[in-house]
Amino acid sequence: MTDNGVRPCRSSSAAPHDVSPERRTVLEMRGRRSIEFGAAWFIGGLLVAVVTFEQARGDGVYFVVWVPMFYGVHRIVSGFQLVRKSRELS
Repeated sequence: MTDNGVRPCRSSSAAPHDVSPERRTVLEMRGRRSIEFGAAWFIGGLLVAVVTFEQARGDGVYFVVWVPMFYGVHRIVSGFQLVRKSRELS
């Protein structure tokens, strides 16, 4: 604790062994869902880019949809972090 009684960022008063198995299971489940959801967003953005690129063939217009792909990568990374956290707590 600091002098004013406020904990530093990301610190916790509970020791890792005080976390219940249910909480670990919930964290891992949320992480896995986040990975699946992120993969779906990434693949969806990639499919839009590939399909429109194939339809353009040369001089046509095609879309590279960056936002869904970036969001998908963000969700995948945060999902892996949640899974790692749940395993560190065991």
